[in-house]
Amino acid sequence: MHTVTMLTEPRAALAAATPAIASHAASIPRSGIRDVFDRVEAYPDAISLCVGEPSATAAPHIVEAACDSIRRGQTKYTNVLGIEEFREAAARYSLDVKGLHYDPADEIQATAGATFALFLALKAVCDPGDEVIIPSPFFTSYDAETLLCGAKPVTVALRPEHHMQLNADDIEAAITPRTRAVIINSPGNPTGAVTPREELERIAQMCMRHNIWAISDEVYHPFVFTDGLDIAPSIAAIDGMKERTIVVESLSKTFAMTGWRIGYLLAPARIIEHTGKIAELMQSSVNATAQYAGVAAMAGTQGHIAAMRNDYRVKRQIVLDELANSDALSLIEPQGAFYAFVDIRATGLDSQSFAEQLLHDERVAVVPGDAFGREGAGFARLSYAGDASELREGVRRMRSFAERLCDCSHGGHERVCHDLGITA
Repeated sequence: MHTVTMLTEPRAALAAATPAIASHAASIPRSGIRDVFDRVEAYPDAISLCVGEPSATAAPHIVEAACDSIRRGQTKYTNVLGIEEFREAAARYSLDVKGLHYDPADEIQATAGATFALFLALKAVCDPGDEVIIPSPFFTSYDAETLLCGAKPVTVALRPEHHMQLNADDIEAAITPRTRAVIINSPGNPTGAVTPREELERIAQMCMRHNIWAISDEVYHPFVFTDGLDIAPSIAAIDGMKERTIVVESLSKTFAMTGWRIGYLLAPARIIEHTGKIAELMQSSVNATAQYAGVAAMAGTQGHIAAMRNDYRVKRQIVLDELANSDALSLIEPQGAFYAFVDIRATGLDSQSFAEQLLHDERVAVVPGDAFGREGAGFARLSYAGDASELREGVRRMRSFAERLCDCSHGGHERVCHDLGITA
């Protein structure tokens, strides 16, 4: 005979008493871009100008290299730093394209994309309570990953009067005894700004004076539209900076390999020693197939990169043409990447309301500027990496929507442009 034990508390009360979630995990902000993606799902007919992803896919020789590696059975665990061929290809590519010298034996590490590479870089140099300077607006992972490492993000506003480029004086003003690193992103996401070498040299001198690290996110390096500039300059190429710079790279944008999740770190050997140790504990090794594809990407023909750059140049011009002389929207001309950061303040709406109403009324999705930090308030980011005809139609709808909102008779547009120091 079995005895049935009666519950002395109501079942609902017991169910409510579940284990707690860590306050640290709950404190990490969710990506504002992901919020937009979730909203867009409710509008299947929407034109999305949100995704920072090439419309192209990896070139055939890259795909074939991946398939061939699988056919050969090269699907085992790899060295945590990456297969030798991948690191050698990354070393050659960095030298040929950027003029950067790195030893594949101990100064290069394959990673599961740039986002994880950034986390490894921050984890290697930050102790709890340290500060990381982040020029803002910024890519959404920067502050969250800094917090994941127990450090404090310190934002420094990117200024329209500086064309949203990094500024050494503004960065230096934010340095304290707790500052451990500054994150460099050029070409920038979400602004499309390219910081000139002269300003990077001033930032380099600042890093050396204060003995802080530069963590340089260079994932958009080949996509620049400034005359006479083939790629964005790297701070690591400046004398005295290689030993105090961690370069974060990815094959996602350059080689249209977003879903392959493959990137790499370039850093002094003493950094790679620790990032390799951390990575091994977290993931054992990087996807082998993606690494063999990466070898083909970096060592093979680069003609498709030039084709992508030209395609983005054409699409960038679509955005510039469609927004020219608008009474409601202002734009600081993007110099690189494939984003436009549009000032929407003359409409009278905040960034979140603008993005939500634009999606509801016009079926066009953009990312609110404050998803990239509070300094992005009053702006909206659009990507011009997608289909050209959809881009043109989407920007036209965005302009029409904004101009209906904007009371130009009160000088809203002229006032904003005056505040920005730019021409309407």
